Amino acid sequence: MTSTGPRTSSRPGKSAIIAAALQCFHERGYEGSSIRDVAQVAGVTGAAVYHYYDSKQDLLMEIMEDFLAKSITATKNAVARAGSDPVARLFAAAQSHVLWNTSDIAASFVVNSEIRSLSPENRAKHIPKRDELQRIFDSAVEDGCREGLFETPWPLEASRAVTVMCTFVARWYRPGGPLSAEEISWRYGHMALSLVRAVRGPHMELPAYDGGMTIEPTSF
Repeated sequence: MTSTGPRTSSRPGKSAIIAAALQCFHERGYEGSSIRDVAQVAGVTGAAVYHYYDSKQDLLMEIMEDFLAKSITATKNAVARAGSDPVARLFAAAQSHVLWNTSDIAASFVVNSEIRSLSPENRAKHIPKRDELQRIFDSAVEDGCREGLFETPWPLEASRAVTVMCTFVARWYRPGGPLSAEEISWRYGHMALSLVRAVRGPHMELPAYDGGMTIEPTSF
């Protein structure tokens, strides 16, 4: 595994346990992993795991909350840099979401597949955070529709489709593949605009990808 997982503490013991839990949940699934497995991968005793966490559920919740909180921050920052233009905001949100999820494939997989394993109490805490991320996309799409920049008749459905599309890049992306994460994010930014039937491309400077070749914004 290349991922080190969320860094939730500067204490080596706790960091090693979180990284081990992430590895176990990614490779074996939450239900297929035990505290003993986590301790073995971390190179600590089971008692050391319980020193920091009361249960395996607490480990899962910390991994999920850390990754999602940072995803929200990354997306908000990208949208803020894009300015007020809804087209640029949606393009930036899609790019950022692809880049964030491909930056840690293991964490993305666990966060987006193991919500089913959260307890009802933890799920009730987690869902509002997930909805907060979705609202960043919804806001850009709704503003774009209101301003006549997006012609989709189904703004919220299109917005959710964009989010899911960008999230699940991490399911098939592999570092060292034919396309870099940056190039994929650029393409998915444009696919996001296609999904909402954007009337034009983003009014923003796009970076150069694909071996340094400058790719011009697509016209819609």
